[in-house]
Amino acid sequence: MRKGFQSKFFLIFIFSFSALTLNLFGDGLIIPKPIPHEKIPPLTVKYHRVNVEIKSQVAKTSIDQVFINNYHRDIEGIFIFPLPEKAAISEFSMYVGNKKIEGEILDRDQARKIYLDIVRRMKDPALLEYMGRNMFRARIYPIPAKGEKRIQLSYTEILKAENNLVRYVYPLNTERFSLRPIKEVVISVKIDSKVPLANVYSSTHNVSVRKISETEATAGFEARNVKPDKDFHLYYSLSQDDIGLSFLSWEDRDEAENYYMLLASPPYTTKKEKVLNKNIMLVLDSSGSMSGKKIVQAKDAARFITNHLDKNDKFSIIDFDDSVDVFSPELVPANSGNISKALRFVDEIEDSGGTNINDALVQALKMTQAGERPNYILFLTDGLPTVGITGTKKILQNITKGNKYNSRVFVFGVGNDVNTQLLDRISSDNRGTSVYVGERDDLEIAISSYYEKMSSPLLSDLEISFKGIEVKDSYPRNLPDLFKGSQLVLLGKFKGKGPISVTLSGKVGKEEKKFVLEDQSLAKDESYSFLARLWATRRVGYLLEEIRLHGVNAELVEEVKKLGLKYGIVTPYTSFLVTEKERRLIPAAAPEAEEALRGKKVTGAGAVKMAKVTQVFKGQDQAAQVVSQQIRYKEDKTFYLKDGYWVDSVYKEESPVKEIEFNSDEYFRFLFEKPGIAKYLSVAQNLIVNYEGVNYKISAAD
Repeated sequence: MRKGFQSKFFLIFIFSFSALTLNLFGDGLIIPKPIPHEKIPPLTVKYHRVNVEIKSQVAKTSIDQVFINNYHRDIEGIFIFPLPEKAAISEFSMYVGNKKIEGEILDRDQARKIYLDIVRRMKDPALLEYMGRNMFRARIYPIPAKGEKRIQLSYTEILKAENNLVRYVYPLNTERFSLRPIKEVVISVKIDSKVPLANVYSSTHNVSVRKISETEATAGFEARNVKPDKDFHLYYSLSQDDIGLSFLSWEDRDEAENYYMLLASPPYTTKKEKVLNKNIMLVLDSSGSMSGKKIVQAKDAARFITNHLDKNDKFSIIDFDDSVDVFSPELVPANSGNISKALRFVDEIEDSGGTNINDALVQALKMTQAGERPNYILFLTDGLPTVGITGTKKILQNITKGNKYNSRVFVFGVGNDVNTQLLDRISSDNRGTSVYVGERDDLEIAISSYYEKMSSPLLSDLEISFKGIEVKDSYPRNLPDLFKGSQLVLLGKFKGKGPISVTLSGKVGKEEKKFVLEDQSLAKDESYSFLARLWATRRVGYLLEEIRLHGVNAELVEEVKKLGLKYGIVTPYTSFLVTEKERRLIPAAAPEAEEALRGKKVTGAGAVKMAKVTQVFKGQDQAAQVVSQQIRYKEDKTFYLKDGYWVDSVYKEESPVKEIEFNSDEYFRFLFEKPGIAKYLSVAQNLIVNYEGVNYKISAAD
């Protein structure tokens, strides 16, 4: 198609129809052309598949979409794709018969005018989110009645590296434009680098990462029947060191706060890393309440762990009910003979009697050893302490007294009859974690999959120091050991202007190791604004744990409320942020969880649910966000629907505002004067937003 005709068609189309339907799906949008007084129902998307190949920081993104026309006649429209900075379209495929449809690329100035024109005519601020981007557009005709139209698009871009950290972004924010969920969303990323890869991390999505070699990795995200509500961000870092360190920072000028994230990960290597030899004690509850399916799965899990010990490990197994039965009173080498004997010991375990937690753990701690090997205790129970010492305080005191060699205790609680306060204190006080397995969950899979993660320690007794800045409120408070395939994500606040240097130290056996990241400048990039919400999520997790384990404290409750309100984090203390129907879908706001937290219940479904929620918040690698009709998120800001306005969470009631009418000349002058506010104005027509210390009230004309 000739560009002159296409441009003329598009402008006539935009300026002639004020009742158009705007549909944005993931990467692009389609504006259908209606007949006057006709309302075309929104298009839906059958699937949205994205394949990304990154080679030496050159990213090729290939998109495959199928749009569905829900109307009874053929329609035509304009397809618009907001391009990343300096991206180049390499392929656009859409055919009518054998004829390939062509499109054109507009620079940001041309695109800006079209975006604003659409906002004016459609009275929809949504496109303001893409201000400052180039644009690809093409006419699409026909989209068959009740039929499908497949679009394929590819573009390339050069990714920037800052402090050896590379960021890739794909536009996937569609929630407010799609009336129906997208049936399938898939994003696959393959990274091929000339420099060894260290960390691969997504700040927005729960991605699966696979390590192929020291220079290759894949990351994937997949979901069905969803309305994506945020763009896809993926970071990866480059490092020649044995432990790759990456540092990110962001300054919240409005709140005068600085946030940081430190990533630490072993390299992606095909060679055999130096895995630490370890001592493993498996402590297995075989009381009467474990009868049936649970004891079968627990024994299968014990067999899995025993069969997957490294030949240089030492181990033993403790079986307990009323009393304590030990496979070996001393740790023995994991050779074939001892493994065979241990498997026979597991076969003979039977369920009966009560639950003597105190004696079982004290016995395990007696068997730990000093020296270069880290000691790991895997403790599995489905009940409360009923035999011997049963008081929580006394059991914790005995464990603390017996843990002479800094053993890590990993707890697996099965079912709802566990004492969550006791189990969480055991794990948190001894540098471990708690994992809760439901009655209907597969216990064997839960334990064996967790063991695979922690079976290969590479660096123990981690410590981190900073130069150039002063850090505070960092999470996790107790640094875990670094395992093969794992990644440490440390978040906190800081003061100082840098440049900074970071030193990570730890032990490989008896040998002290240090890894240094030097002369890092503090980033000014707004793309790191997610750090504040992510830090707040971690902080809320630790505050809730303090309340659960040590009782309600007015100051802690108030801080949970404050953080929850500012960042849209729904907790038992901020469950009023969502509707009653939405509350039932959010574990943190579930009535039984609220009751457990406020009523100090340590057992039951509510207590277990609250324990799980706390663990999720504490270990969250993506900022907590909920899908709600009353909350909208836009980068570092949260907006709530109040009296017909979407109100910035930092706005204080009765504060003075500067009023601007939506879609007025003043509104667009305001956009040109302060282009940085466009992303926030894309939230809605009626809006109150605090920007650069000033409150602006945007109102649509009646």
